[in-house]
Amino acid sequence: MPFKALRLGAGPFELGALAAISTGTYALLAGACGRLADRVPRTSFARLSCVGILIGCIGLTTAPTLRWMFLCAPFVGGSMSPFWPSVQASLADRTRLHDLERHLGRFNLSWSAGKSCGFLVGGTLVAAAGVETTFTLASCIAFTIFFLLPGEMHAPPAVEDHRELHPQAPLFRRLAWAANGVAYGLGATLNHHYPRLVQEFGWSPRTFGVFLGLVYLTQTLTFGALMLFPQVWRYRRSALFVPQLLMGIAVVSLPFAGLGRVLVSALVFGCGLGICYYSSIYYSLHTIADRGRNAGLHEGFIGLGSMAVPLLGGLLARDLRALWAPYAVAGGAVALSLILQETLYRWGRRVPA
Repeated sequence: MPFKALRLGAGPFELGALAAISTGTYALLAGACGRLADRVPRTSFARLSCVGILIGCIGLTTAPTLRWMFLCAPFVGGSMSPFWPSVQASLADRTRLHDLERHLGRFNLSWSAGKSCGFLVGGTLVAAAGVETTFTLASCIAFTIFFLLPGEMHAPPAVEDHRELHPQAPLFRRLAWAANGVAYGLGATLNHHYPRLVQEFGWSPRTFGVFLGLVYLTQTLTFGALMLFPQVWRYRRSALFVPQLLMGIAVVSLPFAGLGRVLVSALVFGCGLGICYYSSIYYSLHTIADRGRNAGLHEGFIGLGSMAVPLLGGLLARDLRALWAPYAVAGGAVALSLILQETLYRWGRRVPA
């Protein structure tokens, strides 16, 4: 999307606004769709999402102007909002709590591997055949997923013992939501603003695809490690704090880094995104009730961070005429999130959830 927007004349503000309008619509609707997913057939709700994504991607493929892209972007974002809460809650319904890490690990590996391949393939397609081919491919994928989704569960989920839940689950759920929202705001900054730096450095779109592909390949490998060694990260404060700190340092230095340091930073971003996401979805679904609601809030925080951070970065870049500004905003957002999480953690340790 950013490469087509650049071709149609977008500047830093328009790039940030395009991300904001799509992810903002997603963030606003994800919570409501999550609550609705607790009341309607979840797989059918996800299939409805696929239809909307298909239509939206066709619109982006044919968009002749930047204004048309701004019309299509919120439709795509809104169409995606029923999908993930429905699929995630359905996965938890089919899983015993003591098996949740293993099944979530496979789920995370699957979607993250697909995203990694998507960026690698997308960067190559943009360079070789034009940006419209990526939207056409996305339409075909949405059409395929519509038929691959499993049937509805007709039997209610098994009632499980509340003693399987951790006493600090609500506290860590809030911490992980905050961490994940800002982490994905950082990721959205890379997605929507880094193409401008790639052009400034004289690198090809394929370099951008390799960079993001490496980010999400590392995320995928991180998911696998977290699945195999859950005792290393579950309900441990440091497992959330340290990766965020490293991501904040890496993103602030990114505009001044050569290609070698950029690729090393991709490993840091991928690892941090993997830990924050896995923690957030695990703590959201490691519960007996309200799984759709929690999954919706998990996705809503992703959308909120993905909207606000690149938008503020784009505004600052426009006002200062500085390409480094979006990365300074992302680093500042990580710092503020860490302060908020530390406050929540200290308060949550004193006050019962």
